[in-house]
Amino acid sequence: MDAEFVDFAGNLGHAAVEVELTHEYEDDHGMPFDRYDSLFTVRDFDSNLERQETTARRIFENLSALGRYNLILVRDLQELLASSDVPAEGP
Repeated sequence: MDAEFVDFAGNLGHAAVEVELTHEYEDDHGMPFDRYDSLFTVRDFDSNLERQETTARRIFENLSALGRYNLILVRDLQELLASSDVPAEGP
């Protein structure tokens, strides 16, 4: 990730989490990126891809449990791993 586009960053000890409040990704590989306003990236400092995905899934699950956000979890912006939508509010 290019640091000039990162709005927030955090250090988890073994990984960095970077948040971009805007992005310019368009729908690709059947994933509706333009439906989502922001993105977060998890980067494992030791390039441990299994731990990186586990960390990303844990963050995704915690955000999903809040029930406030429409989310997708992707690998390398090419593979959909999970999705979570906020239930539509009734009239």
